Amino acid sequence: MIRDKNISSSQYEALMVIFMFGTSLMFIGNIHGEEDIWISVLIAIVASMPFAFIYGKIAKSFPKMGLFDIFIKVYGKVLGKLLILAYSFYFFHLATTALRYMTEYIQVSSLPETPQYITAILIGLLAIYTINAGFSAFSTWAKVTLPVIILLIIVTILLGLNQFNYSYLMPILYNGIKPVMINAYSFLTLPFAETIVFLVFSDYVDDNKEITKVYIYSFLIAGFFLLANILRNVLLLGFPNVNIILFRSNFATSIITLSNFIQRIEIIVSSNMTLTGFAKATTYLYAASLGFIKLFNIKHHRGTLIILCSIMVVLSRFIFKSTMDMARFIDFYLYYVIPFQFVIPVLTLIIATIRKKSLKNNSEF
Repeated sequence: MIRDKNISSSQYEALMVIFMFGTSLMFIGNIHGEEDIWISVLIAIVASMPFAFIYGKIAKSFPKMGLFDIFIKVYGKVLGKLLILAYSFYFFHLATTALRYMTEYIQVSSLPETPQYITAILIGLLAIYTINAGFSAFSTWAKVTLPVIILLIIVTILLGLNQFNYSYLMPILYNGIKPVMINAYSFLTLPFAETIVFLVFSDYVDDNKEITKVYIYSFLIAGFFLLANILRNVLLLGFPNVNIILFRSNFATSIITLSNFIQRIEIIVSSNMTLTGFAKATTYLYAASLGFIKLFNIKHHRGTLIILCSIMVVLSRFIFKSTMDMARFIDFYLYYVIPFQFVIPVLTLIIATIRKKSLKNNSEF
């Protein structure tokens, strides 16, 4: 596993945006608020800004450390290692979940006769190759790929314009504000606050002082195109169809036709979902492997990566019993991530700030 640090802010930002697209483009959970989903996304974007400052402040406070080193520095060896262990399992679990989302989507939408473990093995091998190539290569790939992904999203929207039914967005706030806020929290946790994983790689960035800006720009870019993607689905399908259909982006684009000449453009969505889903699973696996290597002081990095990837591939097949079980997991996920995305980062920043002020005051005497 190559550990290089020549990463520009733009590379870091590109990978973060693709990561946030990830499984969000194939999001299969229930939507609260229905026609007001666009309001929920806007609220989530605004609510994500404090976390951009929190995550950015943590990174800037420890310019030569990733998240796992920061835990040791702030909490000491014992508690710090416990947090490393917890986050490593957390990242590994979400890597496994992202892989299962991908294989499930591929089987349902494109390759129904192909066993999921075949697809999982191929994705796992590609993830191993990518991680061994190093974070620099991974982020460079993201910088090249992001414009293509965004272009493909724009193309599907433009091709669907003549079939949009704007009445699907009415009435506004018919069910009140509560379901809108529930949905906004859902979007905050998935995908915006998931970017806590990028603090693992914060010491890879050349200009650490730019990380807060990177988070802000990434949230705005990802939020805008996720909103565009969701509005496209709603304007094509309407409610309750959007909630009934599991892989709604794929189905929405499959009904787009242009003068009976251009049709079956869901292949564009499939390409985007494959690329972004791969980026998410690989990022989580990369972070988890670094965590276990740090925790147990492992010297054979490649062997560790191969073992973790093999376990991930096997568990991805059994982590959910069915596609509907995957959908129900989202409801549990909203509570499961609270300590990892919100509580511990905020607590880490508070403790670090107090300790720095204490050291500064002591040095004055």
